[in-house]
Amino acid sequence: MPQLAGSFGKELAKYRVLMDGWPIAKNNANVKHGDRTGAFKTRLKCMQINLQHSSLATANLLKIIEEDTDVICIQEPYNIGCKIGGLPHSRTVFTSGEGKKRAAIVVNDKHIYAILISQLYDEDATIIEAIVGSATLVIASMYFDLKRSIDQD
Repeated sequence: MPQLAGSFGKELAKYRVLMDGWPIAKNNANVKHGDRTGAFKTRLKCMQINLQHSSLATANLLKIIEEDTDVICIQEPYNIGCKIGGLPHSRTVFTSGEGKKRAAIVVNDKHIYAILISQLYDEDATIIEAIVGSATLVIASMYFDLKRSIDQD
């Protein structure tokens, strides 16, 4: 696995150590988890996009994803104040930090159980743990500012 530079890489390494030995959650068809129906998923369709803070790009994204895309990792989402704008409440949107968001993750499928990993986030990095079928995944959406040294992060 490639090494990540800076303190974020060290934090992620600590998290991997903490996760070592965690049991992988099983998804049984008879078990209900809130909005999840317990259905098995065998494939996960993901998309990554930089919206450049554009409301028009966000509107076009909604037309593209419909019901076909499960998880969308977004960099530079459209912001209204310090909140993400343009995404309907029918989608689960994960963001982090107090200021303007530069990274977000949208879960577009109610059969995917996901939680925000609160130990590893800021406005530029959003990380979730998702349970898809019998697999547990860590999904990250990160924005790296070209003007900022990677050693600062």
